[in-house]
Amino acid sequence: MATIQWDLTMSTGVDAIDNQHKQLIKWLNDLLAAMSQGRGRTEIEAVLTKLGGYALTHFAYEEDCMTKYHCPVAAQNAAAHQDFVATFDSLSEEYERTGATAHLVIRVESELLRWLTTHIKRTDTQLLPCVKDAKA
Repeated sequence: MATIQWDLTMSTGVDAIDNQHKQLIKWLNDLLAAMSQGRGRTEIEAVLTKLGGYALTHFAYEEDCMTKYHCPVAAQNAAAHQDFVATFDSLSEEYERTGATAHLVIRVESELLRWLTTHIKRTDTQLLPCVKDAKA
């Protein structure tokens, strides 16, 4: 089974944010492993719980960093975070309504992969030059 690996193309220049992204990747890899072993449905509640806490703490910290370092995509980043929270809320509501279905597991996995490739790699990484400029 293929796993996702963090690499420098995902770096934001802020160790705490990069470490939080690494944790998100670990959760995604754990979910992928569980899915490949037919255990995705048993693991989904824990993943949703972790994502709820992650969204609260990580997004606030990252948004503060983008403001602190005068990142030009700060507003776009905050809007994307709001979209993620709305998606997460939808996934949580689906879980409450239907339980741990295979459909839900696939949706969560898909959303996490999308977030990794479209948000972390394209938006969050725009913090890196701002951090470098501030430290120069």
